[in-house]
Amino acid sequence: MRRENINYFAVGVFVLGMLAVFFGVLYKITGRTGPTDEYYVMYSNITGVKYGTPVLYEGYQIGQVEQIEPEHTSQGTRYRLRLSVVQDWKIPSDSIAHLVTSGLISAITIDIREGRSTTLLQPGGTLQGREAINVFAAINDVAEELHGLTRESLRPMIDNLNTQINMLATELHDLTTNSVRPLIDNINQKLGEQVFTDITELLRKLNMSADRMLVLMSDTNQQNLEQFLVNMEDASGTLNELLARIEDTRADMNHLVKNIDGMVVDNGENIKNSVNDLHKTLDVISRNIDAITYHLEGSSRNIHELSREVRENPGLLLKSTPQPEEQIQP
Repeated sequence: MRRENINYFAVGVFVLGMLAVFFGVLYKITGRTGPTDEYYVMYSNITGVKYGTPVLYEGYQIGQVEQIEPEHTSQGTRYRLRLSVVQDWKIPSDSIAHLVTSGLISAITIDIREGRSTTLLQPGGTLQGREAINVFAAINDVAEELHGLTRESLRPMIDNLNTQINMLATELHDLTTNSVRPLIDNINQKLGEQVFTDITELLRKLNMSADRMLVLMSDTNQQNLEQFLVNMEDASGTLNELLARIEDTRADMNHLVKNIDGMVVDNGENIKNSVNDLHKTLDVISRNIDAITYHLEGSSRNIHELSREVRENPGLLLKSTPQPEEQIQP
């Protein structure tokens, strides 16, 4: 009897121990590992968030969601989450609590991104919340929009385009059958012989042109062409040399003009005096030109008379008598 009591006692102790281990593991899983502080955060959409959702701080678990309270406002329904965080955990006041998922099939977690403020958020304070982007909802919205676009716009447009293409194909077939093909057959019938004749004549002219080209490109003509190119090259060299000499001459002329200009500038006063003297000389000549002309005319008559007498009596050159001077009347 005592042995059975001992067995029952041992089984009871084992069951109590296992229950204690189970509750310890459960307590560990729920994140309740010691004293905590409470913080709050507001969201407008908490899809996937529930009691016990882990609270992370830059990826490190520091607590969990304890309570979710909906609040109805004029701007819509918002949800106030109470978070239990490890006691004395330092959270800057500008930190932001993000709703994130580590993968497509992972559970939602609240990840607190550490801020840069030196002021710490006190227990009982409210964190800034930022909702997660629901990828599947966004894909579903895009799919619905694409479905509506396809049903309301693309399909009618494709049907209309298909109808227009069929009409165009029918019209082209009718046009080809009733107009283009008879026209082509008529043209081939009327112009077939003429086109063949024209092609033959064209080939004959091309053959004649080829024969003339062969004559033009004979060895003699090629030599003449090469000699012509050589002469042109020599002439080009000579022309370049001539242009160089002309350029030298132009430079010399420019230098000469500069020298003349400098000489005129340097002797400007002398040239001015010479011009004045020349002006005075011309003035004197203009005043006495009548007398000079009169004396030149008398001298001309005397020479004419002398030459006439010498022609009549050449002996006057050997023996002559002095003649009285003729008084010249002014």
